[in-house]
Amino acid sequence: MLDEMWTPAAAGVVAGLGVAMPLGAIAALLLREGLVNGFRVAAGAAAGIATVDLVYCAIAALTGATFARVIDDHRGAFLLASGLLIVAIGLRQLCQGLKQDSRVAQEVERASARRAFGRFVGLTAINPITLVYFVALSGAVTTSGGSWVGSIIFAVAVGGSSLAWQLLLAGVGSSVGASVSLSATRVIGVIASLLILALGAVVLINGSAALG
Repeated sequence: MLDEMWTPAAAGVVAGLGVAMPLGAIAALLLREGLVNGFRVAAGAAAGIATVDLVYCAIAALTGATFARVIDDHRGAFLLASGLLIVAIGLRQLCQGLKQDSRVAQEVERASARRAFGRFVGLTAINPITLVYFVALSGAVTTSGGSWVGSIIFAVAVGGSSLAWQLLLAGVGSSVGASVSLSATRVIGVIASLLILALGAVVLINGSAALG
């Protein structure tokens, strides 16, 4: 009984960290969120990412490889949509960073934790690689144990470990933002926005290649 609980829990922690820790476009956006808008807004964004990880993991555990094949067949379209959205957000944040020259503007953005949650849910949800990753890992766990309890424990462990890592990134970003001057924060925010644009361009290139 304990093995049925600890094995999927440990696997879920590893799986959650495995998908969360690579520093891609979503991580860069989250770091910038903490840097420019503070921990509260970034924590909302972190919760949005972890929520999608949890939901995708639950779907993967219930449907297995069948849903993975459907997603993989449309991977190029998902990547193009993701890349376009990342580029659009990068451009928006770059414009905001260039115009932002007062703490009043920052205080306005700090009140938008709910919007940050929704925005990061959308960004993470259109990433097909995340879902296929969870399908591959959860398939091994569910087929070996065969218990629906194990699947639930696995999904909860994934969501918890993902949230812990995303909150760490949010804390790092907000700590850096709090320790530097307003002008330095503005410069770093612009650089981060340019990095996000570059990452979005890479996703668009990969999506075009997948469709081709």
